[in-house]
Amino acid sequence: MKSIQHSDPAFEQLFAKLPPKIAKTFTFEQLEAIKKAYDFNNWNRHPVNIRVSIPILGMRFYLILSAGKERRSNQRLQVSKSTFPLWTPVNTLLITGFFILLLTSGFVTFSYVFSSLTSISIPNSPYNTSLPFIKDQSICEKTGRTWRHDKCWDSEQNPLF
Repeated sequence: MKSIQHSDPAFEQLFAKLPPKIAKTFTFEQLEAIKKAYDFNNWNRHPVNIRVSIPILGMRFYLILSAGKERRSNQRLQVSKSTFPLWTPVNTLLITGFFILLLTSGFVTFSYVFSSLTSISIPNSPYNTSLPFIKDQSICEKTGRTWRHDKCWDSEQNPLF
């Protein structure tokens, strides 16, 4: 293969698969035209491009999440749908597991937030409260309150007051 300046690794990989006898026959112009037609510089670029390798039980699995504007033609989309169907048994298990994990984590988070908010609840029922502004037993008892331990107590104090 003839050397191309600033060549893309994907472009190099494609031509590495060709027999050397055929690869040598391409002119510089032909190689540039192929490179431009396949747009190797933008072929693998997506706004969201997450690639991770996960070791599980001595084996390595990879996970790729790519997202961006759809640039494929309708014909290519149809071919892709028949070649890589979404609802295979493994995909169905993975999607179901993901949604179960999502719902479980959402439920746990909601339960935690809700329980922390309700633990600060204010009781609605009246309770006994000492009234520091009444210092005389006769005035306290005259207003229908109780005098105990040298304090005036009101049993109808509402916390929402």
